[in-house]
Amino acid sequence: MTKINIILGSSRKSSIGRHLFNYLKNNQSEYEKEINAQLNFIEIGQYELPFFYEALPPMNNKNRSLPDNEQKWLDDMADADGYIFLTPEYNHSFPAVIKNAIDYLSFQMSGKAVLTMTYSNNARGGQFGGLELNEVLTRLNAFVVPQNVAIGNVQKNFDENGNFLEDAPSKEFYENKLKQSIKKIIFYSNLFKENPFKG
Repeated sequence: MTKINIILGSSRKSSIGRHLFNYLKNNQSEYEKEINAQLNFIEIGQYELPFFYEALPPMNNKNRSLPDNEQKWLDDMADADGYIFLTPEYNHSFPAVIKNAIDYLSFQMSGKAVLTMTYSNNARGGQFGGLELNEVLTRLNAFVVPQNVAIGNVQKNFDENGNFLEDAPSKEFYENKLKQSIKKIIFYSNLFKENPFKG
């Protein structure tokens, strides 16, 4: 069965991204029935990765030996067929915690689809952070799905448990947008999984 990692790219306990992350988790069963795939919800902060410190670049180090938490991050990413990165925007870019986690990777995401989902507490939806992140993901030979998904005014639409607020101004719009995003990533993940490039 196709597996998709949905990754919360903020380690802040007060991150409004958790509202969105929890909404997707709350709808996991419904999504999985519709797309016939497995969704795995992970947080970058759960791996407690130190700043990248290895003497050799991961792609040039076939004999890596890592602590369990660092190896778990690599294994979880390798085990997935596609990815959704949830990222906020920090000073028109993405958080250092995402870049640090990505720096540990080598070929785990190669040839697989990834969708960037940005969020913010304003109407812009953190789009600049997503555009910056796409450049880095491309360097890992991942296929970035066109058109980032931007979720604005998160705190006006979702509570911390991932439920829509009673007066959520964009409930119907975001319900549909998020469902379509799940369908999109599974479509492209299956496409590349079933048609791997053999150069």
